[in-house]
Amino acid sequence: MGRHSSPFSPLLLSLALGLAGSIVFVETASARTILDMLFGPREVYREPTDRLIDDGRRRVRPPAKNRSIKRASRPRPAVPSRTSPESAAIAQQPAIPVKLPDAKTVLVVGDFMAGNLAEGLDAAFIDSPGVRIVDKADGSSGFVRNDHHDWPASIGSMIETEKPEIVVIMIGANDRQQFSGGQTLLSDEWTKEYQTRINAFLEAVKKTGHPVVWVGQPAFKPKSITNDVLAFNEFYRNAAEKADGKFVDVWDGFVDQSGNFTLSGFDISGQTARLRNNDGIGLTLAGKRKLAFYVEKPLRQMLGNATSPDIAAIKPGAPVQALPDTPQAPVKVDRLAPISLNDPELDGGTDLLGAAPRPSPVADKSARDRLVIDGIAPDSQPGRVNDYSWPKQSRP
Repeated sequence: MGRHSSPFSPLLLSLALGLAGSIVFVETASARTILDMLFGPREVYREPTDRLIDDGRRRVRPPAKNRSIKRASRPRPAVPSRTSPESAAIAQQPAIPVKLPDAKTVLVVGDFMAGNLAEGLDAAFIDSPGVRIVDKADGSSGFVRNDHHDWPASIGSMIETEKPEIVVIMIGANDRQQFSGGQTLLSDEWTKEYQTRINAFLEAVKKTGHPVVWVGQPAFKPKSITNDVLAFNEFYRNAAEKADGKFVDVWDGFVDQSGNFTLSGFDISGQTARLRNNDGIGLTLAGKRKLAFYVEKPLRQMLGNATSPDIAAIKPGAPVQALPDTPQAPVKVDRLAPISLNDPELDGGTDLLGAAPRPSPVADKSARDRLVIDGIAPDSQPGRVNDYSWPKQSRP
């Protein structure tokens, strides 16, 4: 039996070819993305390997791997050197003026609180070349322990050596103790002995003829010390006033609105600052400056022009222009002739600059003096509406 072709062979061949075509189409379609179907196939840009130059010739471009792109370097701004606020503040501070040889001396004596006061006063008068602050405080001294430092016995020689203009006293913070006789603190015997030593000290200062400024003690953190110091301040106030001295009360500057001790408060610029140390006794820098602020005002009044920062610019023996001894006689103005605003007479153009006015004796009192002192009204001018004289005067 011979081999015959199956009637299904052409059909199988057609199916095989169609399946192969569909497989190729599926593979081709599977390579396309959604972006290709929406925006079409991507066209890859290929940089030409050569380019035209001006003379029409072609020049082969070197491979990209051999090219090196040189970027222009941008100049970097100079970074300012960082300095601390403290060093910047020091650099901006003006030079401290040198004290004059004849500067007036303010002698500060007392205990450790007087030492704090001296530091504050030195800062207060740092720009005053005519004022010098001398600190002679003894931190552990007082009026009770005269075996450590006897102030009534030593103040006279101290004043003679320093030759101060003013003596500032702040003492008493160490005096909350018994005398050698065993008297109880603030008892009648203790108070009498304490006031005796205060008066002896002031008497020694008064003999030198120097004015006294006594500064009271501030409040302290321990309530027992605060209560005792209140009594001490009354002793100091009464003794200073009897000795023709001045008492400076600083109590309100170191308590709150209720009168209680406070660690913080307003400084001299009105800002809240820490005034006392953690122990509630010592003072911070702001506290020392505030303590001196209370004493600064009376000192400036007593020292006068010596506190001026410009006193160093005044040369000794410089001539001072003298004012005329007698005032100018008042000029009785009746009427004025019309004048031009450009007339040099209006600004004294006929007088030399710097010429002193010629004094002339005052013959008569001015119209103001006659009206205010003597009660005599000025004479009325004839022809004016306020001329009430009778009979009527003829107008000249």
